[in-house]
Amino acid sequence: MTFLIDDFINTFKNPPAYFITSLVIMAVIATFAIIMGKKVEKLDVKTKPSKTLTLVIEGVGGFNSFVKGYVGKHWRYVTPIVLTMALYVFISNISGIMALDSPTKYSAVTFSMSLTAFFVVQSTGVISQGAKHFLGVFKPLWPMFPLNVVSEFVPILSMALRLFGNIAGGALIMTLLYGLLGWASIIVTPAFHLIFDIGFGFIQTIVIVLLTIIFSSMKIDEADFEING
Repeated sequence: MTFLIDDFINTFKNPPAYFITSLVIMAVIATFAIIMGKKVEKLDVKTKPSKTLTLVIEGVGGFNSFVKGYVGKHWRYVTPIVLTMALYVFISNISGIMALDSPTKYSAVTFSMSLTAFFVVQSTGVISQGAKHFLGVFKPLWPMFPLNVVSEFVPILSMALRLFGNIAGGALIMTLLYGLLGWASIIVTPAFHLIFDIGFGFIQTIVIVLLTIIFSSMKIDEADFEING
């Protein structure tokens, strides 16, 4: 027990590089969201918004509409969490381009993301169905209880492993290329960064967002799919 406490204290005294990167990414997202939120609040209907603000408004509006199609009237709860998670995962995935230690190539971070997804899925079910949500593990027959419980955790676990495997694998390949090519890596590696960092990073972001939204939609009462606003 003493060893664990000492290890915990040492981690905070000498935090790993990916932890610092993670904090910076979260600070950037939070700052950007606050600034854009203030600008939207002050926006006059007669004033033409800037291109950046227009892009943000259209992007958030499009994401809201997308989530509405899956989770119905609970989109106001699901959207902010999932959108924040999507921004964090994508920026983390591409942070290697900026010579940073990508947080998502570490299992501790990807499992944190999967736990966040699990929380969103289960809490959405509770908000929609109340205590009846937990009775779903006994359907269609009560002997299915053990398998149903496992099925609640396996998809979330696979999300963490998929994200970790793809980003860590890409980072390993890039490290090998830099080591093998030497100075020639300046010419060759940009194309690989485009594939592994941006391409795979974007795909994995879409995957974790889609799975979270789809799993959440499966926990919602059918009556809640009617959207009134």
